Amino acid sequence: MTYHIARNNQQLGTFLKDEVIARYNAGAILPTDLVWTEGMATWEPASKIFGASAAPAVGDVSAPGSPPPVTGVAELMMTVPPDVKPVKPGNNLIGAIIVTLLCCVPLGIVSIVFAAQVDGKYNKGDYAGAEDAAKKSKTFMWLSVVLGLVASVIIFAMSFAGALAQ
Repeated sequence: MTYHIARNNQQLGTFLKDEVIARYNAGAILPTDLVWTEGMATWEPASKIFGASAAPAVGDVSAPGSPPPVTGVAELMMTVPPDVKPVKPGNNLIGAIIVTLLCCVPLGIVSIVFAAQVDGKYNKGDYAGAEDAAKKSKTFMWLSVVLGLVASVIIFAMSFAGALAQ
């Protein structure tokens, strides 16, 4: 018998009964992950199917079919099986340093601080925190560029207006 496993509204795969039980007991399949197999009307949490003993409880077997669409996942969680790491986000450190030197120092420094946090958070296993720090670093980097360009245009316009007044 095969089981379909889903997390965060995406299917993780189809596994044989023994493999699902082993993964559930090892923690690779979480109690909040959704499970479906032939004979089930809807997706159910793994904790309801496997419980503490990891003995599957399956309803009556009906005609084979494909699993229904994944629904009912309460909130998006950044949970990854222990042996799989997500791709490390770029820290934007070089860009942050360049805009700090050339454009807008205050926002550039904020961008550098967030860029410096990316690697540390990723190495500690805080993948969502690393992703968040990378996004903030990039945001402040671009804000620094825009603010630097706006300030340059204003300074140029004021210089040009002053030259015309003389």
